[in-house]
Amino acid sequence: MKNKTDMFDYCSNWYQTLSGQASLDKLDDVCADILSETFGYYAIEAGVLSGTHDLLKYSRIAAGFSLVSKDVKNNNELKANSSVISSIEQLPIASDNIDLVVASHVLELSKDPHQVLREIDRVLVPEGHCILIGFNPFALSRIKHLMGSVLNRNKDSYQMRSVARVRDWFSLLGFEVLDVHYMGARPRVKNKKIFESMNWLENLGQYAEPVLGNMYVLHVKKQVVAMRPYKKVWRAPAVLSGGKVVLNNTAQKIRRENYSNL
Repeated sequence: MKNKTDMFDYCSNWYQTLSGQASLDKLDDVCADILSETFGYYAIEAGVLSGTHDLLKYSRIAAGFSLVSKDVKNNNELKANSSVISSIEQLPIASDNIDLVVASHVLELSKDPHQVLREIDRVLVPEGHCILIGFNPFALSRIKHLMGSVLNRNKDSYQMRSVARVRDWFSLLGFEVLDVHYMGARPRVKNKKIFESMNWLENLGQYAEPVLGNMYVLHVKKQVVAMRPYKKVWRAPAVLSGGKVVLNNTAQKIRRENYSNL
């Protein structure tokens, strides 16, 4: 996949499959749980699902906006359902203004994932939350795709990043990882009966999620270290005995001139 449009189409088409639809249902449940405990003033949704599937409907934050990548702005449906059309790497939002970012497959859509995470860090307020959705490159159902990527890898290809790597990137930015969820253990098949007969894989996925889960949801919170103001430590004055007060030269002169007869 040599450009954003191809990768965007790949991600969007996957959600039309039986496996994608089942994962989307699970994603709704996970996001509903997370967003029920997330508060603030402003929230944005960006990425593949933005404009087509409203994950912010579960949010308790009043003002929510959808951002669609300018590289796919020719899609009329997305354009009609989006609030803003922008680049994922350059968000048109002032720093420290957003309480929640829901980002679906934004790392897969970008050749510069570090810049994407830096933008998320920039727009989030201290203690702000991010829900990052991505494909699991180690899923067994993706072996064929992974082998093709290895054989045909070039500098222009888009890569899927593992949870461990994304966690490290967030940690370097000072984020706290609150939770990780995997979903979609069943492989991509077209026959509905066969797909439903493999439902047992979902139960098995609870014990082998990093291997079987097609996608992951990473919930992180922006941490800001408070700097303590520097205070000069003053020495306590020496305790004087006998009720005497030590006078400086000026005070002694005034005392001699005005109270010489004392």
